[in-house]
Amino acid sequence: MRIYNDGIACRRMFWEGIMEHIDSAYSRLAYERREEQWEHISYYNELGFLQHIKRGEPEKIEGRVRAVFPAHNGHLSSDPLRQAIYEFVACITLVTRFAVEGGVTMEYAYTLSDAYIKSVDTAKDVLSVHRLCQKMLIDFATKVKRAKAAQKPLSMPVIQAINYIDSRLHYHLSLEDIANAVGRSASYLSVLFKEEMGVPLSRYINSEKIEEARHLLRDTDMTICEIAETLAFGSQSYFTKLFREFTGETPKSWRVKRIVKHG
Repeated sequence: MRIYNDGIACRRMFWEGIMEHIDSAYSRLAYERREEQWEHISYYNELGFLQHIKRGEPEKIEGRVRAVFPAHNGHLSSDPLRQAIYEFVACITLVTRFAVEGGVTMEYAYTLSDAYIKSVDTAKDVLSVHRLCQKMLIDFATKVKRAKAAQKPLSMPVIQAINYIDSRLHYHLSLEDIANAVGRSASYLSVLFKEEMGVPLSRYINSEKIEEARHLLRDTDMTICEIAETLAFGSQSYFTKLFREFTGETPKSWRVKRIVKHG
């Protein structure tokens, strides 16, 4: 019992120490802000800027990177490079969510965000961070613009189904499983999905899996058998049959052409 109580006491002391450190850091930064007369970026300016992402307006993003990296935007690090990287991560966190609100699927937006964060982590100087940020902002706004152009407004069950499929491409997907995930009957979801998307749900699943297969063929050294297994096609022959149906080529010939073209 004593050991248990000692453990609780140690944890309490640890968290009390953390909170004292945070309080001290806040007081110091508040003092510096008043002395140096700097302010954080305006919430309303930030919100207005993010609306360009949500509306899919890449043309209005050009040259706006200073809105993300103002001269004084809070002291997050004494190292200018780390400061820029922290600001980049804070920015892309908000941008990702506004892109989802604008129509980009959640899994796509979050995965794209992860890719940019991994990239910024290798930046060698502040200018590189700023350039990557400019590219990231335009990229997200462009993705939203394309999503809006490609889709009419979708109902919530269809949006949920698309997100569910996108997050589980490496698994076997059945109409019943997807319907259960979105809380609708299989027959209702099947009719609604085809009505709004213009293709049967099963066709949409296969097209998304084939698109993912293209990325794996192009960007990895996985064998065709491994790709078929990863995407839960059941067999390599079935994967090859579907791939040919969607692309007009076998996975092998498709990969070889890309190697020759970009090699």
